[in-house]
Amino acid sequence: MNEVLGCGIDIEEFIRFQKHIPGQDAASGFFQLVCSEAEISCNINLLPHLTFPISFSCKEACFKAFGVSWNNSRISWKDIEIFFSNENDLREHSIRLSGYALELFNERKCRKIESYLKYNDDYLIFQIILLS
Repeated sequence: MNEVLGCGIDIEEFIRFQKHIPGQDAASGFFQLVCSEAEISCNINLLPHLTFPISFSCKEACFKAFGVSWNNSRISWKDIEIFFSNENDLREHSIRLSGYALELFNERKCRKIESYLKYNDDYLIFQIILLS
């Protein structure tokens, strides 16, 4: 049985991101700071009004699962990436850690990340569980 080593939950309102949603060819300044180039290229062609806010929420939930925040740790926003594989079901995604996020993951002897995504027209909830 896996032991829970960290849990983070983030709730966001989609309207909060409306002015930052990328156009067809380029991401906004906000999402260029938060998302890696690989995330932007993968997600911009899906449903950007959903994928980019979900990406932000995933990152926030990861910070919380590690017990840190973006301004009090060495984890970069871009150390946490989420990629969607099916625009018809955004719950089908993969999360990739790199840099200091991956170092913390390994230091804490984490072996697995489980995620949970639920959303409606107004809000989204993203949960990250770090398991041994």
